[in-house]
Amino acid sequence: MPIGMTLNYRLRLTDFDRFGHLHPAAVLDILQDLATVQAEDMGIGYNAMHDKGVFWAIVRMKYVVHQEPKHHSVVSVRTWPHSPSRFSFHRDWTMHDQDGNLLLSAASEWVVMDAKERSFVSVADIYEGSNDFSEDRAIKGRIRKLKPLPAHASCARTITPGRTDVDVNAHVNNARYATYAIDALDEAAGRPIVAFQADFRHEVRKDETVRIFTHQDETGACIEVRKDTDDIACSIKVDYA
Repeated sequence: MPIGMTLNYRLRLTDFDRFGHLHPAAVLDILQDLATVQAEDMGIGYNAMHDKGVFWAIVRMKYVVHQEPKHHSVVSVRTWPHSPSRFSFHRDWTMHDQDGNLLLSAASEWVVMDAKERSFVSVADIYEGSNDFSEDRAIKGRIRKLKPLPAHASCARTITPGRTDVDVNAHVNNARYATYAIDALDEAAGRPIVAFQADFRHEVRKDETVRIFTHQDETGACIEVRKDTDDIACSIKVDYA
């Protein structure tokens, strides 16, 4: 049987905005949690990686909403990795309600980093498990790198990450960027998000100030989280219904 895992999650009221739409950060939290549990099952979870002096870092994630879940509903989330390349693992997810309706599809790319040098490590050097991978794709087609913002994009706010923004890898957790991005946007009259993509480029540490640049129109928004060096830490694209 192909490698994979399915877990149920009960959605909390705090996972939704005031219009009843699921927060992107809540989606990323759930997907990341299941990926972490399933990686443990594969022998490449946090503790095993820590013992080898390496960690997983996400490069890109995209999800597409097919149908919105309800407050306090139980959702069934499945994840599976694809055959690794030399330096990366691709991982997909689906989310269904208890009636089997597809709510959300997601895809991502991860790399292995040396914890001390912050350099890439070959996946072959850390994974020695089963090669029974599924090549089924939750999202059809290749997920393209997001384009830079236009020159006239404005700086919406400045943020200095604190202790609660940082995860076990000592950098800002990927879900926090989703919160930074959404908080920097106009509320868009409660329109639901139908697609969300984040490209992660440079890590940000605690107390390292970042600026949030935005460009928004009637179809959605693009956001960049920039470091003081002007390096882009994270690019995000949001599509509205």
